[in-house]
Amino acid sequence: MAGLTALEAIRQPICLLLTAGCVVSIAAVPLTIMHLFGEDGKQVRDSAFAIHFVFGLFMAGHAAGTLLSGEIKKGTASAVLSKPVSRELFFLSKFAGIAAVILVFSVGATIATLLSERVAEKFYYTQALNGYVMDSQTGMMLFFSPFLACICAGIINYRFKRPFTSSAFWMIIIFLLIVLFVSGFFERNGQWRPYSLRLDSRIFAVSILVSLALVVLSAVAITISTRFDIMPTMILCSVIFMFGLMTDYILGRHVAESYVCGFFYTVLPNWQNFWVADALSGGGHVPWIYVLHAGLYAVVYTVGVLCLGMLSFRHTEVK
Repeated sequence: MAGLTALEAIRQPICLLLTAGCVVSIAAVPLTIMHLFGEDGKQVRDSAFAIHFVFGLFMAGHAAGTLLSGEIKKGTASAVLSKPVSRELFFLSKFAGIAAVILVFSVGATIATLLSERVAEKFYYTQALNGYVMDSQTGMMLFFSPFLACICAGIINYRFKRPFTSSAFWMIIIFLLIVLFVSGFFERNGQWRPYSLRLDSRIFAVSILVSLALVVLSAVAITISTRFDIMPTMILCSVIFMFGLMTDYILGRHVAESYVCGFFYTVLPNWQNFWVADALSGGGHVPWIYVLHAGLYAVVYTVGVLCLGMLSFRHTEVK
C-alpha cells in the first residue's frame, strides 16, 4: 500500500510541477543574485534551502490532502478497509508513501542546491582564473535539465505508453544526477580539468535537516487530512509552518512565566531546529552530532503526531 501511495502521488501533475518548479527556481537563483554580502555563495545557499522548504511544504500538504481525504470522499478507502486491513495500517502506509516521495523530492532539491552553489559567482585568483567567475556551463545544464526531462518523458509516453507525470518526475532526478556527474569534468570557466565535483559538502547536513522537517510536516499534514479536505489541510499546514518558525520569538521568551506558552511551545513543531543555514556563514559547518539530535527530535515528534492521526482516523466516518 505504501508503494501504491507513492506511485499515485508522483502521478499527480502537481507533484511534477512542484518538483520541476523547485529545480528551476533553485537554478535561477545565481542569475538573480546581485550582491554577495561579503561571502561567496551564501545568498545562493540560503535561497535554495528556502525554496526547498517552501516547495516541500506544498507538496506534503497537497499529497496528504489528496491521498487520504480524497480517498475517504471517493469511497476507495472504505473498499480497502473492507479487506483484512486495519485502519492503523492503512493510515501508516499512506504516510510512508508520502514520506518516500518527499525524500525523493528532497534528493532532487539537494542536488540542485549543490549545483546552484557551484554555479554562483565567486572570486578566484589562480593561473587559470582571475576575478569573479560564474560557472555558466553548469548553470545552463542545471536550468534546462527539467525541460529535457519532460521531453524525454513525452517520448517515453508516446513510444511505450507509460504515464507522463511519473516518468518526468523520475527523469528529472536522473538528469540532475547526470548534470552532477558531467560537471565534474570541467572547471568553472568551462575548461577541461581532472575530474573533481568541486562541490560544497557542507550543504548535505543542512539539506538533511530540511528533509527531516518536511517528513515531520508530512505527518502533520496527513493527520490534519483525517478531518479536513485538501484546501483546509493546506491552509492549516501553512499556519503551523509559519507559527513553528516563530515559536522561539513568540513563545520561547515566556516559557518560564506562563504554563500556556510552555504548553504551546512544546506542542508546536519548532522548525528552527531544522533551519540552520546561517551556521554555514563564514566557513562554518553543521556538526553531524547536531543532525543526529535533530533527527531524534524529528522521529519522536513524527511518532507522536502519527499516534494522534491514527486515533483521529479510527473515529473518522469512512463512506
